[in-house]
Amino acid sequence: MKVLFMGTPAFAVPSLERLIASNNHEVVGVVTQPDRALKRGKVELSDVKLCAQRFNLPVFQPEKISDDIDTLKSLGADIAVTAAYGQLLTQAVLDAFPNGIINVHASLLPKYRGASPIYSAIADGQKVTGVTIMRTELGLDTGDILSKVETDISDDDTAGTLTARLADLGAKLLVDTLDSFDKINPTKQDDSQATRCRTIKKQEEYIDFSLDAQAVYNKIRALNPLPCAKTVIDGEVYKIHSAVVDSDDGKFGEAGEIIHSDGKIVIACGVGTVKITVIQAPSKRAMRAQEYLLGNKLNVGTVCGAYVK
Repeated sequence: MKVLFMGTPAFAVPSLERLIASNNHEVVGVVTQPDRALKRGKVELSDVKLCAQRFNLPVFQPEKISDDIDTLKSLGADIAVTAAYGQLLTQAVLDAFPNGIINVHASLLPKYRGASPIYSAIADGQKVTGVTIMRTELGLDTGDILSKVETDISDDDTAGTLTARLADLGAKLLVDTLDSFDKINPTKQDDSQATRCRTIKKQEEYIDFSLDAQAVYNKIRALNPLPCAKTVIDGEVYKIHSAVVDSDDGKFGEAGEIIHSDGKIVIACGVGTVKITVIQAPSKRAMRAQEYLLGNKLNVGTVCGAYVK
């Protein structure tokens, strides 16, 4: 089939690369979000645009895709594929392709419909997740399921490692699904089993140490590498890149209290403690906790704070 690909971040790149390498399908164009303006007149290109340029594919970057229906139709695609594209699609966009639009979604639908399925799965302590290929409709990730693939979430998975794995699994599943597209009987989602996840808000990047240690650890993993978990120490925002649930010596304090800072950083939680392994002070590089403590001091008894506007 002739395919129009719509995607933006790194998660979508393996899907695009697999489609390009496929013998059965032709990518006729790529739609991605507009370039992002940076400081000093520089711009940031999306990962998908950079990939498309490597393969000399035509790239389209409408501010609002629903305003460019004629361009979409002119490409002659039989079907469109979205993978973390980042814009809402109108019915006119859905109707622009004879075989509609299908989406590569990073959860086992109907669980975790919405914008942050990978973060949510790790933060919630899930042990299994996966990728779903679904038909796109106007509802938020409510379309019929065409195929699924599962993967375990290991205890040390981060959003970074899980995203990379799901991207590769989703890419293979996408091509397999397109290869057998005419033979698939779509399955309706059970809306009664649906859960939703939204875009992560700034205040949600801050660690709530009143949670138990496992939940705190899961939150830190879910925010690694970006936007990174944060906490406030002595009025300044620190990034917490990684930690482990600590098997400490039984010394506990109030939630958020630093209870060890001699060679290691241990912070009390609502239940249990976590040991910070990589920390980043304001305007500094990320460091192993032991390295950071060689030239910096964190006072025992200091209570780590939450979100500051």
